[in-house]
Amino acid sequence: MKTIASIISILAALAMSALPAKAQTPYTVSYTDGGTWNTVYAQGFSTSLGATPVPGANNGDTVDLTQFQFYKSGNSDSAADIQLAIFNTLYPNLTGLTTSSPNFVGLSANTIATTASLNSGDPITFTFNNLPLTYGNDYSAYFVNVSGSSLTPVLVSALTANYVDLGGGDYHPASNYGTESQYQYATGNYISGGYLNAFSYAGDADFTASLTTVPEPTTLALLSGGIILLTLRRRRARQ
Repeated sequence: MKTIASIISILAALAMSALPAKAQTPYTVSYTDGGTWNTVYAQGFSTSLGATPVPGANNGDTVDLTQFQFYKSGNSDSAADIQLAIFNTLYPNLTGLTTSSPNFVGLSANTIATTASLNSGDPITFTFNNLPLTYGNDYSAYFVNVSGSSLTPVLVSALTANYVDLGGGDYHPASNYGTESQYQYATGNYISGGYLNAFSYAGDADFTASLTTVPEPTTLALLSGGIILLTLRRRRARQ
């Protein structure tokens, strides 16, 4: 009986320690190559494209967004009381936008009063209370003013991609997050007909999204199952 009790104790300890040890694997997705001064509304991103380090998650797994940063440009802006809204597309209908809109996912936990005190290149940091997203899916981050449930996109000073002339005045981003044809990953500073107009060739704003993987309950379930099985055997042995 002592041997079984010892095993139960060991399994219980493993069940308590194994999950936290692998509970959250932090990683980032980002684009930080741009140095052009601009003001923008939003940036599209994927929870997996460019993941560093590669977290070992599978498409469809839940990951948590903990922080999202843009980077201040030298342009001034008039935005105040800014929050960051996450949507499941870069192109939600921005007319009458609210937290009940079908593409809305969540809001930052903090509000930035103004970016006036930031220097060019400084991060504009928004935090999230482990906002659940899906690994492999596409999202967007919008600067917004919040009034009740109403969301109003606002232009905020941010660094964006540098464009280079490939010949004959054909300007392309010097680099991209994604490809030049992946307009789900882009930025924009103009809204027309209720929708964002993206920069040409899917030009981006500089950003860094910080995420963590969410542990699967498999390990804990297996260990708990082992504890239950041994407990049942111990009870039978006593009968």
